[in-house]
Amino acid sequence: MPTAWKLGAAFVLLATLLYPQPKKSKKEPKAPELTVEKIEIKRDGEVILLDGVVKNSSMRTMRGLTLHFEFFAPNRKSLTILNGPVESAVVEPEEEAEFRLQVRAPHAAVSLVIEARDKDSRDFIVANNGPHPIE
Repeated sequence: MPTAWKLGAAFVLLATLLYPQPKKSKKEPKAPELTVEKIEIKRDGEVILLDGVVKNSSMRTMRGLTLHFEFFAPNRKSLTILNGPVESAVVEPEEEAEFRLQVRAPHAAVSLVIEARDKDSRDFIVANNGPHPIE
C-alpha cells in the first residue's frame, strides 16, 4: 500500500507540472497621460483647420507640449506627420490647454491621429487620439 501512495502522489505531482498554466500578462496598460477633450477638423481650400482642447490626465506637469498629427489616406496609408504646439507653455495636472492650427496637409488625407510629446522629447499616452475624420 505505501508504494501505491507514492505512485499516486508522483502521478498527481507530474500531472500538475504538465497541466498548461494560463499565460501571465506582462503589465497592465498604462493610464492615458493626455486626453483629447474636443477637436474640430475642417478643410478650407488648401489648408486644414485644427481646433481643440486637450487635458493633462497625469499627475505630472507638462512643459512645452507639442501635438503630432499623422494624416492618413482612405486606405489607412500614412501620408505625413505635422506638428504644432498647444497655447499654454505649461499644462498642470487636470488642467486643459487649447490648440488652434492651420496646416497644409495632402488633399488625399481623410483622417488623422494625434500623438503628443513634451520639450524633453518624452512621448505621452493619448486617450481619444483618433482616427478623427477630416470634414
